[in-house]
Amino acid sequence: MAPLQALSSVLVLLLLTQHARTARASTLEDTCRLVGTGGAQDYDFCVKTLGADPASAMADELGLVVIAVKIAMATAKATGDRIARLQASETSPRRRLVLDECANDYALTVRWLGRASMDLAAGGDEDRLTEAATLLEHVRGTPARCDKAFVLWAGERTPLTDADHELNGVTVLALKILRHCLNDGVK
Repeated sequence: MAPLQALSSVLVLLLLTQHARTARASTLEDTCRLVGTGGAQDYDFCVKTLGADPASAMADELGLVVIAVKIAMATAKATGDRIARLQASETSPRRRLVLDECANDYALTVRWLGRASMDLAAGGDEDRLTEAATLLEHVRGTPARCDKAFVLWAGERTPLTDADHELNGVTVLALKILRHCLNDGVK
């Protein structure tokens, strides 16, 4: 009889563990369904991007925003580093001017993302969450501003790549989830 009880206890434990995993995974999937209003592509981008961070398995909606901001910050830093490498080898005064402007914009973007991250880490306070959303709005469009500067000031295409432009997608994703949290009163 004791082996049967032990076996049933193990089965119950396994079922509870599986249920917990499913519940956590569904938070990510449910959130991505809610904010993926642009269709399957938005949903897939959301799940792929946030799911790449192991912490997403345990995160609530606000935790998913924190993950998205962390990814956005890493992307902005990587692009800033790439711009610095381009600056180091640039000989054209016009391109150098545009690269300087882009470098300044990305440095500011990293600072804004850092402040948004601090506001989100404070959690619950609606004023801080609203401030984080405002900062994310400022970040949105950073790659496009750099692209536009190249066209206007240097008369050529931007050296930014698709990877550099992912900043916008991740920032918009963070904003959508954060707005959902604010609308639902998630604290």
